[in-house]
Amino acid sequence: MIEIPPELQARLDAGVTTLSWAWILTRRDGSRYGFTDHDQTLEVDGVSCEPASGFSAGDLRSETGASPARGAVFGQLDSGVITTDAIKAGAWDGAALALYRVDWSDPTLTYRAFTGELGEIRYGDQGFEAEVSGLSARLNRTLGRVFSRQCDAELGDARCQVDLSEPGRRVNGLLAGRISRRALRVGGLDPAPVDARDFAEGVLAWTAQPTWPDQRIITARADEAGLVVELDSAAPVAEAGEALRLTVGCDKRFETCKTRFSNAANFRGCPHMPGNDALIRPVSSRADD
Repeated sequence: MIEIPPELQARLDAGVTTLSWAWILTRRDGSRYGFTDHDQTLEVDGVSCEPASGFSAGDLRSETGASPARGAVFGQLDSGVITTDAIKAGAWDGAALALYRVDWSDPTLTYRAFTGELGEIRYGDQGFEAEVSGLSARLNRTLGRVFSRQCDAELGDARCQVDLSEPGRRVNGLLAGRISRRALRVGGLDPAPVDARDFAEGVLAWTAQPTWPDQRIITARADEAGLVVELDSAAPVAEAGEALRLTVGCDKRFETCKTRFSNAANFRGCPHMPGNDALIRPVSSRADD
């Protein structure tokens, strides 16, 4: 239930027109930033909300039942805080959002109209758009283990126990060129990989840039100029020659765990679990079927 201060409620009932919106974003590192559609800075919940930031909200939709509230926020990349580089680095992923209604003639009169968090952020040359979901969206997240034919461990973690320090499982290289936002050409690999495809589902780390997040490799292939990798998200803006490290990947299948890593004893899936193929398989008179 939204609690509105009695004095502010009285002003609302009287048709006050000195209202504005304020957004306060709390990043995962604890940093808090404020924005407002008013033309002057407003102090809300102990945060100075930046004016004229081009930050605005789309429609927020809430339905009865268990469906979470959803919406979007939009903005221009001119605030000095929400920048292209910060978005690329994932600094705003999962940031908590608090939306306030404020009487700008007396910013102490305020109420919180919505609480949620940012989801996927899309951006272009001038602005960005971020999906917003209410806190009840967390109830839709999968917690605990799920029975699956595929392994649910992360390659090299305590449950998997594969030793990634063995020769050939991690290789150093240099950025040779950028093919697209998500596709890169890598050269100078040391040691040279036996099969470039082993890095599919692996990890690319920017070794000289510790603040840049590691990125998942979707596909990897060799060509005449080196190794081409496609990432699951846009790569940071980096110059040719930037140092990086590639770690082999795993497609989570039992066959891969057994043949490539000789790690079948630690496979964290249910490879022999019957699936839909067992349900639709035709009836056979053979005893072994």
